[in-house]
Amino acid sequence: MRRELILAAATLGGLLLAVPVMGGTPVRPPGAAPVPTSGAADADTPGDAPAPASPHAQAPPAADASREQEWTVAVISDLNASYGSTEYGKEVHAAVNWLTEVARPDLVISPGDLVAGQRQGLDHGAMWQAFHQALTRPLARAHIPFAISPGNHDASGSPAFWEERVEFARQWQDRRPQVSFVDDRNYPFHYAFEMGPALFISLDATTVGPLDEAQRHWLEGILKASDDYPVKIVFGHLPLHPVAVEKAEESLGDEALEGLLRRYEVDLYVAGHHHAYYPGKRGGLGLLHSACLGSGPRTLIGDDRLSDRSVALVRFGHDGVRQVDAYRGEHFDEVVPRQELPRSVGQGSRRIWRDDVAPEMEAGEARRNGAATSLEGGA
Repeated sequence: MRRELILAAATLGGLLLAVPVMGGTPVRPPGAAPVPTSGAADADTPGDAPAPASPHAQAPPAADASREQEWTVAVISDLNASYGSTEYGKEVHAAVNWLTEVARPDLVISPGDLVAGQRQGLDHGAMWQAFHQALTRPLARAHIPFAISPGNHDASGSPAFWEERVEFARQWQDRRPQVSFVDDRNYPFHYAFEMGPALFISLDATTVGPLDEAQRHWLEGILKASDDYPVKIVFGHLPLHPVAVEKAEESLGDEALEGLLRRYEVDLYVAGHHHAYYPGKRGGLGLLHSACLGSGPRTLIGDDRLSDRSVALVRFGHDGVRQVDAYRGEHFDEVVPRQELPRSVGQGSRRIWRDDVAPEMEAGEARRNGAATSLEGGA
């Protein structure tokens, strides 16, 4: 019943699209030759078809069940190497081994950049086969659901790369995670599903600038009907605000989207693209910026060293998100200490506080702003 209510709300929100969009741009621009998308993703799809979900990833227990029950979602991002690469680095393979043998999360999500596209003349089929061999199949064999959102190197919303978006849809149409979908009409671009007490929402956020209006209306429709979820996690490729020096101009910068996430009390927005781990918070909204596992670790704004490659684990229960940590090292057995990270990144209206200091710092800012207002009034 809850799924039907959310679907109805999303429909009223104004989005019933036949093709995925980003920034109002259809997958295939007018006049372009069609690319076949029917049939299986590839000949050996059964080898990595979704396996039954983890036994821990079932529907939530009755309301009077123990509040100690906990779910874990792992976040991996930006796994790609150089353009066109069909090989993955040792860190990717080590992370997959750790996830399947040690961490054993209930779910793995990725905010994109799984392959190294966004350039003409590449063998996209070969790149995706390499990815499935390195990651999709091992996770399926371990019965760990894997939910993805597109990155700019997978399925850029730029019209120049519409064929990559078609290929992205083709690769994932038969590899849906074994989760309870709330709205999968635009899978694998933007869609929603539930696991335990949590609602997860994937966004199609691959280009700089605000989310397209149709997708934002769809998101609001989903969130309007989500009051009974104690945990809400949204994930998309670009961050709301920049955190890495080298990508300071590449973010959504979307005030309307950020306001929407706050208004409907989303717990966490998970992003990639900047290749730097930072667990932040703005006005009660948690912001998890994922490190990369592939090429190009970057430096946080206000820091002087490269971010370590890492995998983040988000633990949640019926009482909300309980813990967010990143794990690094050759065997991913070392937690990244908060104290190693800047207390904040960015400045002014785009400042992001580290999540463990955000409440006190934001309260201090509010007091200072209130004092300034009082002084102005007294003048």
